[in-house]
Amino acid sequence: MITEDFVPEAAAIELAKKLPGLAKHNYGTIDKLMQRIAKKHQITGDNLHKLFIKKYKKTPDSWIKDKLNEKQTSDSLNIPSEVEKFARWAGEKLKLEKIPKIHLSYDTKEAQDQHHTGKHIEGSDYVWVYAKNRNLVDILRTVFHELTHVRQGELGMIKPGSSYPGSPIEAQADVMAGKYIKIYGASHHKIFQ
Repeated sequence: MITEDFVPEAAAIELAKKLPGLAKHNYGTIDKLMQRIAKKHQITGDNLHKLFIKKYKKTPDSWIKDKLNEKQTSDSLNIPSEVEKFARWAGEKLKLEKIPKIHLSYDTKEAQDQHHTGKHIEGSDYVWVYAKNRNLVDILRTVFHELTHVRQGELGMIKPGSSYPGSPIEAQADVMAGKYIKIYGASHHKIFQ
C-alpha cells in the first residue's frame, strides 16, 4: 500500500540520486536542481529541503559534500598523479624521445562533439584525454594509446590520411594499449577501481 509519505520521499530520493551528477555543488546549482525536482513532484522547494533533512539527517549541500569527501577518501587515488606516473612508465616502454604533458579533460561536450576520448596532434607537446566518469584503468589505456601515436610520429609512421578507425596505426595503438595496460595492472592493482 502506498502511504502519504511515499511521494515526498521519492522527491528526496531523486534529489540524493542527482546531487552527485552536478558539475558544481554550490548553492545556486543545488537550488536549481531542487526547484526542478520540487516542481516535478508538485511540492515547494522548502518542503523538499525539509523532507531531505528528515530522510538524510543533513541539508542537501552538507550531504553532498560529505559524500564527495567519502568518495575521495575511499578512492584514495590522486588521478592526475597516477596518470603522470603511468605516462612516465609508458614513455619508457615506448622509448619516447620526449614524454608529452597529459591534459585530463572533464569537458563532455568536446568528447561528444569530437567523438573521442583521447587525441594527440602531431608536433604538439601534449596529449588530451577525457577523464570524466571513467575508471582509472580506462583513462590509462587511452593515455597509452595516444602515447603510441606519439612514438609512431617519432618513427615517421604517421602520414596524412593514415589515421582513421581500423587503420594500421590505430590497430597498432589499440593492441599496444591493451597489452601494456595488463602488464602495468599486474603490479598496480589499484588502477582497477
